[in-house]
Amino acid sequence: MTTPDVPAVPGAPEEPDVRCPLCKVPADRRSLGCPSCREDLGVLFRLRYAGRIDYNRALAALGAGERALALGLLHRALEAEPGLEPARELLGSLSVPGFGGPGAEPGEGRREGDTPSG
Repeated sequence: MTTPDVPAVPGAPEEPDVRCPLCKVPADRRSLGCPSCREDLGVLFRLRYAGRIDYNRALAALGAGERALALGLLHRALEAEPGLEPARELLGSLSVPGFGGPGAEPGEGRREGDTPSG
């Protein structure tokens, strides 16, 4: 199962890398809680996956024609997760004229289904 806004990552273990700070057990991806003490760990998921969440929101912003918002979200995604290559590539493509850059058609430079894979 995957959480909303957080893409499944091919090749990653099924078990999330978010653990309960009290019980030290892996969090449940469906409930975003600790299966042992039932503590809500949603904030830890949002912190862990902030870069990917912002990347996905940037894709939605581009699809809605909100280029400035998308640029801000991509910068924030890379601050949170510097190794998020799809965000870096998309940010680079937005500065290239004719490929999502100035003068491009809304949504140009973005492929349907673009999500980070690592």
